[in-house]
Amino acid sequence: MTHQERLYKALKSECEAKINESLLTLDMCFTKASAIGEHTTEHFLKEASKALDTLTESRDRLDVLKDYYDGSSLFNKEQLNG
Repeated sequence: MTHQERLYKALKSECEAKINESLLTLDMCFTKASAIGEHTTEHFLKEASKALDTLTESRDRLDVLKDYYDGSSLFNKEQLNG
């Protein structure tokens, strides 16, 4: 595996981990209210909002990574061809 492939894989894994963590937090906020430490409305909203922001950012980062740096991407092919 080349260092470029390893970097791509590491960045992709990081995005996927944050996506899964965010989804877990949102699932807990929506379905397992007792799993959140503080049970105030403000705290639920803050945690859910933070998870949604992280989910959105991570999905965007993953999409950009795939669009521009996946081996099959048009951008990558253009870079290789000059």
